[in-house]
Amino acid sequence: HEYTYDICRSGYSVSAVAKRGDIIQAGRESEHTILGLNMRHKAEKGRKAAERAVSLLDAKPAKGGIMDAVLDQELAGVFAHEAVGHASEGDLVKEGVSVLKGKMGEKIGNGIVNVVDDPTLHEFGFMPVDGEGVKPVRTEIIKNGVLNSYLHNRQTLAAVGDGDAGHARAQTGEVPIVRMSNTFIENGDSSYDEVIAECKNGILLKGSRGGQVDPGRGVFQFNAEYGYLIENGEIAGMVRDLSLTGDILKTLHDIALCADDRRMNPGYCGKSGQNVPVTDGSPHLLLKNAVIGGMG
Repeated sequence: HEYTYDICRSGYSVSAVAKRGDIIQAGRESEHTILGLNMRHKAEKGRKAAERAVSLLDAKPAKGGIMDAVLDQELAGVFAHEAVGHASEGDLVKEGVSVLKGKMGEKIGNGIVNVVDDPTLHEFGFMPVDGEGVKPVRTEIIKNGVLNSYLHNRQTLAAVGDGDAGHARAQTGEVPIVRMSNTFIENGDSSYDEVIAECKNGILLKGSRGGQVDPGRGVFQFNAEYGYLIENGEIAGMVRDLSLTGDILKTLHDIALCADDRRMNPGYCGKSGQNVPVTDGSPHLLLKNAVIGGMG
């Protein structure tokens, strides 16, 4: 069979930089879509980025330590994609460089945790057919805390099993390899306010400024864009220069609450020199005993 489809992907990002004395801070906003982009009334995004950059000039550097933390939808989505999604890719499992190898059917996280990769959603990672002509399906990687499925192309499915083909993607002119599409943590039953209140004293991590993950050793380090202290179950002062470090499997067990406010964040994912459009997402998560890095 031969399949063709046309899709228009468009997007932009805006960065604002603020400087006071020796302190320089930045704010960034972006938007990507497959549904057509209207550039009118977008000045608000620039204003938001600028306001954040200015606010960060007054933010205190965060103090590091072990504490309860709330991850916002963007940073929790990065965890879903980088820490869980990559480790579930069939080629990494086949090569023995995934912490999820040999764990199919095992409870690898709290029972409230559900992680899904769904190429059929009309998000930035949407594809009606994969790079090998396979019709993609929604794949539940983790179901109620149990490892349920790997992501596969035809070859890795034949070699490893346990999952669905339909996850082969390629940058134009390249060979299709196993890739994610729209990867996210499902909504839970808690409200955002309940998650903050339950944290009591800790920190809210917001946004993502990159990081590293080793899916073989099962460890990660992500930098947040900024954050807020949580004191007596309420949001307090703004902080900057903070990171989250952890063990993938321990973190999945330490997720204590999932809010009901999932948001999707589009972007691009690089693997083996190929970039493909993806989306990741999550509701706010409460993470117990998180390892927070800070300069304060």
